[in-house]
Amino acid sequence: MPTVATGMVSTSDVLAAEKVVDMREDFYVLDPDESQYTTYVMATDKRTATREIVNWLEDEYVPRLSAVAGAGYATGAAVAITVTTGQGSYFLVGNMVKNMRTGEGLWVTNVTGDVITCTRSIGRIAATAGVAGDQLLIAGSGYAQGADFPQTSVAVRVLGFNYTQIFRNGWNFTRTETKIKEYGGANPAKEQAKKFVEHKRGIEYNGFWGGREQIVDPVTGEPVGFAGGLDDFIVSIRRDVNGALTADYLDDFFKDALQHGSKNKVFYVAPLLALQISKMNRSGQGTQWRAEPKNVAGLKVDAFISGAYGYEIPVVVKRDWNSFSSAGKQYGGWGFLADHDYIAARPLTDSDTQLLLNREPRGRDATAGEYLTEMTWEIGWESVHAILYGVV
Repeated sequence: MPTVATGMVSTSDVLAAEKVVDMREDFYVLDPDESQYTTYVMATDKRTATREIVNWLEDEYVPRLSAVAGAGYATGAAVAITVTTGQGSYFLVGNMVKNMRTGEGLWVTNVTGDVITCTRSIGRIAATAGVAGDQLLIAGSGYAQGADFPQTSVAVRVLGFNYTQIFRNGWNFTRTETKIKEYGGANPAKEQAKKFVEHKRGIEYNGFWGGREQIVDPVTGEPVGFAGGLDDFIVSIRRDVNGALTADYLDDFFKDALQHGSKNKVFYVAPLLALQISKMNRSGQGTQWRAEPKNVAGLKVDAFISGAYGYEIPVVVKRDWNSFSSAGKQYGGWGFLADHDYIAARPLTDSDTQLLLNREPRGRDATAGEYLTEMTWEIGWESVHAILYGVV
């Protein structure tokens, strides 16, 4: 016997299952794709790797700077100067050397280990005592007429390396779940789109904070490679702000960080750093902080002019890093200055990011798939990159 409703019928009298839900067909995604570093590297320098470990050679010129060590040296017609340990090989007989504190010119007549013997007072400056820490500039060379072939030296190249890492992000649904009608479309298509962003995000984080290592999986006994990122490579220029960032501190950081390498550098920063840099627009070089972003090499960036070198440095704000804490020098207070002329993405042969479908076991009533990438980073000359951290 049916239930009979009398009088006016309202929404409360209609079966809940009978009502059509007013549901937006597409979803609001909390965090869109923010993998600017990966996107830029892959667009500018991507080369296929042919092994699970990649190598490169780093070369430089014979150094031109050393320093006085030990007790220094006194005045005299000829003098033996002890230089910084291990740097005697920088000098050759015939080198013209300038003590950058006293201005005195010195002509090298003998080199034994880390001790150079010099003729004094080449030029207008009289023989002057040198003290430990005085910088010595090798300012060319001078030889007698008809002299024999001079001594020679070369800078030994350095071998760089990194391991490939296998990145995987997958999904797995029963066949039935993929056939029912759902808001926003059916799975696995919905999840597939999300997994692509998650996959790129994992590669992006590895590009900054990945650790270079190869270990053995204790379960399978097979090797597991981990690709090192910028944090693992950069040793020379790591600056701990240990507080709020000032214009002077930032300029001093750029003075060191921009000295070597190319001008194709990008500063990737947490929002906290961007906020403090933007406040600098009230004075000095900070007035060059661009209020309206523009595209630089395909990246949406703000820019800040270096007070030391006078050219613009693109600044990319990593919005998702705002979720990171800055307490205790955690990643919410970090910034990376990356020289993109010295960075390359190296996907293994036929292993660049791929969408692999039908990954479910044979016979299982399911649908599975994944994004898979095996790649590494080539990061040349760690001293051309830099890290700023400890901003609060």
